[in-house]
Amino acid sequence: MAGKFGAWRQFRIALTAVLALVLVVNPSADAASKKTLKLLWSDEFNSKKGAKPSSKNWVYETGGTGWGNSERQYYTNKVSNIATDGQGKLVITANRIATASSDAVGTDPDTELMLNQCSECQFTSARIKTARKLAFQYGRIEARMKMPQGIGTWPAFWMLGGDLIEGVPWPECGEIDIMEYRGDVSERMTSALHGPNTPKGSGLGTTFLSYAPLSADYHTYAIEWRKNSIDFIVDGEITGRYTSKDTGTRGWVFNQEFFLILNLAVGGTYAGEEIDPDMNQAEFKVDYIRYYSVNGVGKLTRK
Repeated sequence: MAGKFGAWRQFRIALTAVLALVLVVNPSADAASKKTLKLLWSDEFNSKKGAKPSSKNWVYETGGTGWGNSERQYYTNKVSNIATDGQGKLVITANRIATASSDAVGTDPDTELMLNQCSECQFTSARIKTARKLAFQYGRIEARMKMPQGIGTWPAFWMLGGDLIEGVPWPECGEIDIMEYRGDVSERMTSALHGPNTPKGSGLGTTFLSYAPLSADYHTYAIEWRKNSIDFIVDGEITGRYTSKDTGTRGWVFNQEFFLILNLAVGGTYAGEEIDPDMNQAEFKVDYIRYYSVNGVGKLTRK
């Protein structure tokens, strides 16, 4: 019995030493992992129902040229396509204006004009950007959003390099896709980087898979962006991390200011050519967009 008690005493001493070591080491590890976030800018979309996005933050892109991706929507600046709902959300709405065979439908008085300019367009929708208004460099950018329902929908929350405005072409200007979604794969979202040294088409990408359709609830999509490094994050979990080692120094074009883009496309090369013929309307809802510095790193520039 004495031998057993002696062995137990030695075990307890050893266990106590291990626990003491853990208690000493862990606080340092936790302190190193802590981040200080400072809110630099946000759009909470708290305007009254039917208000347009703030002109201090956003400008519209309009038209129906296919946008280089064979898309089937005509972008407008109408409140029927983009407006606040009076409950703290921005809603981008795609409304059907024509069938797949270009027969006009609906009540929009401008349908004939839009179809004359874009005979392939089947929907109106909206696309806004912060170009020449706001520019962002490093830090954390996040948005809480709810995806639309319907095969053919293609919402996106993404960024382009500021030197695009100065004439640097894509993909040399750089593109950061914080969130892209296609309605025919309702439980999946993708994120990607596009630049001169990334794989054509797919870019450097990562995927988030949900247990339920992403149109069923709101999720938070974010990046944490540092010099030579970008993390993609969904609901607080890192889904992918890329650095300049993945592209080579000359191919990493993400150490400059970028502007934000928010849009709802329909059809196109990413979303697939098929569009649900019974879908007459789809809504992409945005609760907020927020921009933080992380440990003092992050710069907002107002143009």
